[in-house]
Amino acid sequence: MLQSLLEQRHAIGVYAAEHDLPATLTAHQWELMDNVLTILAPFEELTKEISSSTATAADVIPAITALKQLLERRANTDHGVGTAKATLLEAVVRRFSTIEHEPLYSLATILDPRYKNGYFSAQVRDEVKQLLLAKLAERETRCTPVDEEPVGGSSAELGPPDTDAPTAKRFSLLFAVHNEILQENIDKEQQLASPSAMQLILLDVVGPSWWYADIT
Repeated sequence: MLQSLLEQRHAIGVYAAEHDLPATLTAHQWELMDNVLTILAPFEELTKEISSSTATAADVIPAITALKQLLERRANTDHGVGTAKATLLEAVVRRFSTIEHEPLYSLATILDPRYKNGYFSAQVRDEVKQLLLAKLAERETRCTPVDEEPVGGSSAELGPPDTDAPTAKRFSLLFAVHNEILQENIDKEQQLASPSAMQLILLDVVGPSWWYADIT
C-alpha cells in the first residue's frame, strides 16, 4: 500500500492541487513513508529469496547475518523511523539467537561453497568445524562406501534480485551487505596466507633454507 502511494505521489499531488481537499500529505509524511519502506525492503527481499525454488537451508544463516548488520547500521533514511528499526533489530536477534547452533543450518552453511565459514563468529566457527568432523567420523564408522549418483542442481549464485526500478535501490542494500561480508573474509584469508613483513625480512637476510629449516 505504501509503495503504491509513493509510486502515485505525483498524481496525488496534481489531484490535490486541482481539487479542494480537506487534507493532504505533507512532505514530512511522504519522507516517513519512504523511510519505512527502506527499512522493510530487506525483509521482503529475504522472504522472496527463502521462498524461491532454489533456496536451501544454507541460505538462512547468511541471510540473517546480513539482515542484522544492515539493521545495525545508521543511515540517512533512519530519520523518523529509528525506533522502529531498533525494534525490528531486537526482534530479529531474539528470534534467531540460536540459529548458528542449529546443526541443520550451520552444517549446510559451512558446506556450501558460496558461504563456507564466512558468516560465523570465531567461536561458533570452531564449534561448527568440530561438529562437521564429528558427523564425518560418525558416518565413516557406520557406513560402507557406495556409488552415489551425482546430485544435480544447486542454489543460484548470489546476485542482485530482479526488481522493478522504483525499488531496486532499496533491495540492493541487503545484497551489498552480503558482498561486504564475503569480501571481508576473503581479505582475512589472503592476509593469513601471505607471509608477514618480518618473515619477508628474514628470508631476505638469512635465506629461505635457514627459515624453512627453523620453522620445521
